[in-house]
Amino acid sequence: MTVLRSRPIHLITFEGALAHNLRLVQQRAPRARVWAVAKARGYGHGLASAIRGFADAHGLAVLEMQEAVQARENGWQKPILLLEGCFHPEELAEAAALKLDLVVHQFDQLDWLMSGLSAHAPVPSRVWLKLNTGMNRLGFSPGVLGKLLPRVQSLRAQLGPERLGWMTHLARAETPVATQRPLAQLALALGQLEHQSDEAVSVCNSAGVFTLAHAHRDWVRPGLALYGASPLEDPLAPDQTAQSLGLRAGAALRSRVISVQEIRAGESVGYGERFRAPTAMRIGVVAGGYADGLARNAPDGTPVWVAGQICPLVGRVSMDMVTVDLSHHPQSKVGSPVEFWGPELPIDAVAQACGTIAYELMTGVTERVAREWVSVRPTEAQEPELG
Repeated sequence: MTVLRSRPIHLITFEGALAHNLRLVQQRAPRARVWAVAKARGYGHGLASAIRGFADAHGLAVLEMQEAVQARENGWQKPILLLEGCFHPEELAEAAALKLDLVVHQFDQLDWLMSGLSAHAPVPSRVWLKLNTGMNRLGFSPGVLGKLLPRVQSLRAQLGPERLGWMTHLARAETPVATQRPLAQLALALGQLEHQSDEAVSVCNSAGVFTLAHAHRDWVRPGLALYGASPLEDPLAPDQTAQSLGLRAGAALRSRVISVQEIRAGESVGYGERFRAPTAMRIGVVAGGYADGLARNAPDGTPVWVAGQICPLVGRVSMDMVTVDLSHHPQSKVGSPVEFWGPELPIDAVAQACGTIAYELMTGVTERVAREWVSVRPTEAQEPELG
């Protein structure tokens, strides 16, 4: 039996906007190739949509083997980078079969790879050795480079330099002055490891694409910017917003008003009576709550777009509903369209109001939310009907 999904909250992915953002990144880093980062189901936008939107990228970067399999099954024939490499030695054979590029960030992974080479087993398309330049999460640290060098020399001899790459991840790429030390550390490490000109280097994430033109090197690895949020330090500063950078919202989380309540001064709204009306108010109830991915800690005043106007959230976010102040929006009514974030309401503004970041909101949309996509992001006049 087919069940109609009539609840109004839904996520629309604009694949044309993803393609636009990719072109913008390519313009910002014209000499570099682009790994389009599509982990976490394309940052919550849907991996299939990311694959279509990023069709012109040089490669796709994912986190899990399952994502790589899905990408191949969806027709992606270009390189795929497995960002954390293999978690078990048994995965090496699958990585080779899928023709993956593989990150190696610790000695166990390197030993698995070297053992496979010694046994003449199939190996991945390219191996990217990750260097720790101060992020202190993954990567070979400066203190182990002497131990690493002979293995690199062996790996280089067996694979050839064109199948060996290097990468690092910058902790504060949005702050150029903070990158001076890690970039110097990277240069020193590459020298110690006898880096060759045919060995590709990848440094920059989204922020680095926009702030570190001198460090773009051979490959960049943008994620957030491709989905339309600002990767810069203050995403609401006039010169750092997604709009000022030329980025377009990759998705919209939308719903509708499902009830309107007229309340008197002194009455409360929602659980815990967090919000109490200072005057008579008109409260709109919207389908969408923390079980859909909205931030439960969203404070009073968090912006919500309702039928052409920004209205403040009031009261606690419930599992299935939120309440907004419609007192100054007399045209609004049951059925009025709502956007929690998207082209009408930048996700960065919502994230900042909630004390979080756009990444968390994007990736937090849950599976129960209905999903749609459009192959080309419409112009404002052509966008899917909101009214």
